Order: sequence, then C-alpha cells, then structure tokens
Amino acid sequence: MKYPTQSDLWRLDFVNKTKPMETNGQSRVLGYFKQVFPLALFRDELIIEELRIVQIQNNGPWTTHVNSIMATDIACVDASTGPFFGHIHVKSLTGGAEILVDNLTRADVYKIRSIVEGIALASREGLKVMHQDLEVERQQVQIAGSLVV
Repeated sequence: MKYPTQSDLWRLDFVNKTKPMETNGQSRVLGYFKQVFPLALFRDELIIEELRIVQIQNNGPWTTHVNSIMATDIACVDASTGPFFGHIHVKSLTGGAEILVDNLTRADVYKIRSIVEGIALASREGLKVMHQDLEVERQQVQIAGSLVV
C-alpha cells in the first residue's frame, strides 16, 4: 500500500488552493526603482510587475544581467534599512535566482517590500487586486503586503 508523503500532501493542498490569475497576457508595472547614484556608479534597476519581479544589473558600460522571479515563486522578502539607505533581498521558492539590490533609499525599500509581499500573497491566495486604474491597484497591493503594527 502506498502512503502519500508530507510533500505529496503539500503539493495536493497547494494545487487545490491556488487559482489561476486572470490576465490578458500582459503584466502592468507596479513599481520601478533605481539605486542611488553616488553610491553606485552603474545603477541596478528593479521593476515590479503584477506577475513577476525583474532585476536589471548594470555591470558596466553596455553589459547587463537580468534576473526574474515569478510572483508565485517568491519565498520571502528581506528588507534592511539604515538611517538613509537600505537593501532588499527577494528569495525564490525554487532555489533559482535571488534578487539583491542595495543602495536604495529607505522609503523605496519599505515600498518595495510591501508591493512584493502583496503580489506574492495575491498570486498564491487568488486575491483579486486587479483594477482598471493602475494607481488604485498599486495601493491595494501595498495594503495587502503591508505589516499591521
């Protein structure tokens, strides 16, 4: 007799819980962030869309490296700030690429964390945060991902 392992039960529960997101084939940009210039000569860019997060690393003139994590694959978001600047670290469930961007302003770090946790929550739990107005959708995602203190 074959007994399901814990991982099999988790997969079955995960498949039953998740609902496919309804999209029109395009993902709108919810946030666009860049590193602070004097601290980073070749500034990295972080683009947060409805369905994924994209990091564009500028390693030098005419050289770039692009990392992307789908919203359903976000494991956790680590945000660390100092008095003026901070960094963000987004880990993947699949063990693939991780996104690490430092030298961001303190306000941007908190906004990024809220948006990323909001899209991760929306993609896993099937929350309906899509709205015709992009600014309203951005605010709803930030509220969904923000910490209640």
